[in-house]
Amino acid sequence: MQVYHSLDSFPRGAPVALTLGTFDGVHFGHQRIIQKTLEAAKEIEGQSVLLTFDPHPREVIGRDGKTTYLLTTVEERLSLLQALGLDVAIVLPFTRDLSVLDAAVFFREFILRSLQAQRVVIGVDHAFGRGRQGDAAALRTLGEEYGIEVSVISELLIGGVKVSSTAIRNALKQGDVRQAREFLGRPYTLSGVVIRGADLGTSLGFPTANIELMESNKLLPKNGVYVVRVRLNGFTHQGIMNIGLRPTVSEQMHISLEVHIFDFNADVYGMHMQVDLLERLRDEIRFEGTGQLAAQIQADIDVARSYMKKEEQRIID
Repeated sequence: MQVYHSLDSFPRGAPVALTLGTFDGVHFGHQRIIQKTLEAAKEIEGQSVLLTFDPHPREVIGRDGKTTYLLTTVEERLSLLQALGLDVAIVLPFTRDLSVLDAAVFFREFILRSLQAQRVVIGVDHAFGRGRQGDAAALRTLGEEYGIEVSVISELLIGGVKVSSTAIRNALKQGDVRQAREFLGRPYTLSGVVIRGADLGTSLGFPTANIELMESNKLLPKNGVYVVRVRLNGFTHQGIMNIGLRPTVSEQMHISLEVHIFDFNADVYGMHMQVDLLERLRDEIRFEGTGQLAAQIQADIDVARSYMKKEEQRIID
């Protein structure tokens, strides 16, 4: 997949089947839209192109400088999109000037003139341009006016719930990584560099890796203890992760991400680690002392190992 960061650098030539949007999470609903875009590109013997934006439009429009927490960083999004087989991704800076652009002007300048799209595929809820004027109905009208076929993909329901980035964010805020996984089609992932901590886990007999996230606006699930799968240096491991304030051993006010990898005690400082959250075990608890904390960690490990065994058996069956 070719990645461009301006429309001027995008090479014209082959016919274009285009989809556009933020695609935060690249969830099952997004994947359906992208699949339809790939099919459209094949029909016109052209290339599949995705136009997306950074930063997220919510950070520019009406957020008063507040951080918008996302399911995927730009790099994660691009990696997921590449895996789906897209030919081209264009990442445009989203600015206030762009946010107030009239939808018809956006259509003519971006979709027609710059990208010369022959087919456009969007989700039913997608909208662009000032005041979200460019909704599905408006885009269809513009498509008819300029001879461009517009396909609108209906919403996807799983268990009667609409699959959306907002629904996934809400699930994660409740600690429901299982529903997030169901909507994403994969476990929710946190990624970062292993930094040096206070070595309290080691003193308790459970060495931990402290993770510093790659991006500060990555959404963290609800505080608590999770069963995780760890990807480190080309290998996959099992473990548990605590997201929280460590109330038994610290008075800190910032959130820590600590991973204990089962049957592992290598020096991993400075390494990049990816952590897939599989299941939530419990809330973070303040214990009377480190002895109680150590006993609870061992209990958590036992439950997590049992969970992993069941998962492995389910895959085999």
